[in-house]
Amino acid sequence: MKNIVLVSHGLLAEGVKSSLEMIAGKQPNLHTISLAPDGDNLQFGEELEHKMKTFTGETIIIADLLGGTPANVSLQIYRDNPDVEIISGLSLPVALECVLGSNRSPDAILASAKETMVDLKASSKEVVHTPKSNDDALEKYQAFAGQANIVNARIDERLIHGQVAGIWSSTLKTQRLLVINDAAAENVLQKSSLRMAAPKSMRLSVLTVQDAVKNINGGKYGKQRLFLIFKNPTDVLKFIDLGGSLEYLTVGNMSFETGNREITKNIYITKEEEQVFTAISNSGVSITAQLVPNEPATDFMKKLTNKEK
Repeated sequence: MKNIVLVSHGLLAEGVKSSLEMIAGKQPNLHTISLAPDGDNLQFGEELEHKMKTFTGETIIIADLLGGTPANVSLQIYRDNPDVEIISGLSLPVALECVLGSNRSPDAILASAKETMVDLKASSKEVVHTPKSNDDALEKYQAFAGQANIVNARIDERLIHGQVAGIWSSTLKTQRLLVINDAAAENVLQKSSLRMAAPKSMRLSVLTVQDAVKNINGGKYGKQRLFLIFKNPTDVLKFIDLGGSLEYLTVGNMSFETGNREITKNIYITKEEEQVFTAISNSGVSITAQLVPNEPATDFMKKLTNKEK
């Protein structure tokens, strides 16, 4: 695993690291060096070299400001070291790309991070046109009917956000995200927001539960690696009742509301939802709770029935 060192003026590097680990979990290969307000290039260089001597293998240094002391000192010391890469423009997207794709070149990392820079107000005004569904259109996909390649199905009430777009999708090598929720599929503004949040390298479909079952069972997505995102367990059960097939279900985020029961620190459910999860499990679906891929998955139904504390 490549070492990643964030270097910055002040506490920017620490802030990026803290924010990144909220999304991606703890990263033992992620380190920070800060230039204190009363520090200088000599102090910074000594701290950087001391930290670097503790590493083995390749390292990438991400500096905050092109031409700033952290960038300049890093370049002076490690310019001729073939095991050290140095880039500038420290931000959460750049650091996240390094964590997710540490084997990629600096150019590839920066190119992916640049895709996250969007004029949100302008993009949110783009009208999403959804073509009318055509039952006959599924005939051309009959060769793939019943062969859907579902790499994960996940409940996350936020649908597409940092953990889904930045961590899970990349880890699963997703080719198409399917957001399955009736309200989202019928809301033009929400569909536009979801398209902005989805990784540009992946296809996105925002579907009603009924359309999702029809398209998946009809083979519409061929051999694409599909990542199904549900907002709640009720939609999952409806998907199954309408003929959708699932082997595994991951529960991510279900937020606290008064009266809800805590299952994990990120999952709170109502008594009605307990019954829905039981019905899903009884249908043969294996249910786990897992926030991010590098954290261990836990048996959700054991948590639900208090068999695992």
